[in-house]
Amino acid sequence: MRLALAIVGAGILFTAAGFAQQASAPPAESPIVPVYKEPHHRQVFQYGSVRILDLQIPPGDISWFHSHESPVLYVTLSTSMTRTQNLGEDWGGRGRGAAGARPGGPAPEGRGAAPVPATPAAAPAAAGTAAPPTAPGAPRGGGAGRGGGAPRATSTTSYAQQPVTHRLENIGTGLFRAMVVINETAGDETTTEQAAGFDGKPELTNRWFRAYRLTLAPGEKTAGHKHHAPVAIIQATSGKGQSVGPMRFEFNDPGYWAFYDAETEHEVRNSGDTPLELIEVEVRRK
Repeated sequence: MRLALAIVGAGILFTAAGFAQQASAPPAESPIVPVYKEPHHRQVFQYGSVRILDLQIPPGDISWFHSHESPVLYVTLSTSMTRTQNLGEDWGGRGRGAAGARPGGPAPEGRGAAPVPATPAAAPAAAGTAAPPTAPGAPRGGGAGRGGGAPRATSTTSYAQQPVTHRLENIGTGLFRAMVVINETAGDETTTEQAAGFDGKPELTNRWFRAYRLTLAPGEKTAGHKHHAPVAIIQATSGKGQSVGPMRFEFNDPGYWAFYDAETEHEVRNSGDTPLELIEVEVRRK
């Protein structure tokens, strides 16, 4: 009997030790996936070569390793201190949300994006884009960050020549959130701003994207317009509105979006009682 009890007791101790060892074991490494399959980069829309992602990383969270192979445009809606680890390397320094550090990877490129922004929302506007609009509801270049710190667009284009696999960690105290537009084509530099099909002045331009700021007063709307490229419209500030064309999209909170294919006429309205800012992004392609 004593021998049996000893065996049972030893078995219990061994099992408990096994559970303790299992609980304290380090988690398995995350898989390596395309950025649009990484859980924190939730894909909300895909049409042909255009993808729209909603990137959200809560405090303390770490993304999976994910690969960037195509140029991206960011509209950062909320910031927090983050850091980046490239695959096979140690954790890097502070990323988005950290003063003077680049946003987790190669520096944003293209006119209208700072070479080393503090955050995408704080990047200075391109020279010559702060001219006042010529008509109500027209895009207002350079309007972001003046007093209100409204989000603005930045872009990383170097992924087309030098793909990157990395992961992000939110080491701050708030939610890091950005809307991400991906262009999986070779882009287009042949269409000038004047020939692009839209009269607004972009606040960011590169081979893959043109970004225009819409600032609408309560009750204001843009004229009906269209682009020669597909366009994504991202709500940047609080407010209420709609984008009306062959499809109707509602804007109720930052991060709401709309999409129209090339040559599709649409207008954007502010149906609320506060100013509304949106970023209208041409996804350039031949």
